[in-house]
Amino acid sequence: MTTRMMTRMLAAGLVMASTAWATDSKYQTYIVGDRAAGMGGAVVSIADSVDACYYNPAGLTQVKSSTVSLSANLYGWQLYHIENGLFPGENVQGNSFVTIPSTMGGIWKYSPELSLAFSVLVPDRSSYNEMIAYQGSRHLYQFNTDDQSIWVGPSAAYQLTPNLSLGASLFGIYRSYNEYVSLFYEDFDASYAEGRKFNDVALAAVLGMQYRPGRDWNIGLTLQPPTGHIYDNGRTMEHILGRNVLSNNYYYTEDVKTDNQLPTKVALGVGRQVKGDYAFGLDLTYHLPTSYNLQQWQFMGEEKYVRIVRAPVLDLNLGGEYFIQKIYPVRAGFYTGFSSVPEINEQENYASSNVDTYGLTFSVGREVKNVAFNVGINYIFGRGYDLGYELNDNNEAVQTVVNAWEQQILFTVNTAYYF
Repeated sequence: MTTRMMTRMLAAGLVMASTAWATDSKYQTYIVGDRAAGMGGAVVSIADSVDACYYNPAGLTQVKSSTVSLSANLYGWQLYHIENGLFPGENVQGNSFVTIPSTMGGIWKYSPELSLAFSVLVPDRSSYNEMIAYQGSRHLYQFNTDDQSIWVGPSAAYQLTPNLSLGASLFGIYRSYNEYVSLFYEDFDASYAEGRKFNDVALAAVLGMQYRPGRDWNIGLTLQPPTGHIYDNGRTMEHILGRNVLSNNYYYTEDVKTDNQLPTKVALGVGRQVKGDYAFGLDLTYHLPTSYNLQQWQFMGEEKYVRIVRAPVLDLNLGGEYFIQKIYPVRAGFYTGFSSVPEINEQENYASSNVDTYGLTFSVGREVKNVAFNVGINYIFGRGYDLGYELNDNNEAVQTVVNAWEQQILFTVNTAYYF
């Protein structure tokens, strides 16, 4: 195996590994919002705060007075592990501390029937900066990844009847992505570097309905059509050095087309809520399949691209809350983050991580007439598969499917003011 073949193969695997830590393969990495963050996101039928802008805007009509949500932040650790993900016997091991400003916004109670809102959400955020050295094989790896999506936009809801409310949100989605990979193999006298950076703006709409048939029961339904692309810019580079690399060892281009599509999403929720006493909800969310080129560019007359393929996914959210002495809410929940990768594909190896995750949430707080304060924890874990390497009969490193696991621990702090 030539140095060029080896470095390209390992670089492809490492790029796959680092981007797998981004949220490309899952739709529910963590739960945004204040009340939702404690209830595992199971609020489609009972959302009644700034959370409703994202989960079901129809719930904004249930707000009794105007509200300003000052902060809803996540602080914690993200960890990822891929067995033999870099080379036979050399594992991918990444961890990072992350701060996520997940939700902020306000609601204006214009009239008893009409509520208006504006929110800023961060439903996707990952950041890794790692150096890994294997002294025995004299291999040194460095990779940096920072990926964040920010949703910003207005919402409105109208109560048609005492039992039926409709709502809509319109979000501009700004995604910022920056990745750098550096590989060095002293035993092969070779090195490789790759970088990718892009910004993308898309438009998303969320349509919602809440129906209250009686006896404190609620039914919620939301529809999010496919996102529409508005603007992008990106750049990419690659650099290879080695004793067997004779030409075409470098390129850089800023003429990179970028897309960032989210497929159609339908969510159905059922719950029961007695305000100031208790509530519980169960949501099912279905994401339709989609495929697109995340990035696409030309190099020496050859079309290059980074391909995203998503299978349909059905996720579940379950949660409840109970008020102690009418002012101390205790909330707990469970949710899934199933991978949308249809299969481990050795040819299309971007975001190939097929790790299904599960989340547990818990929060406690104090809510009085004008102020609410909550703190909580979100624990995410899961195991699955990814691409790695093994030695064949000729003692060559070849790609294969390997075990992988993911773990996150996030702490939430949020406050709101009612007036």
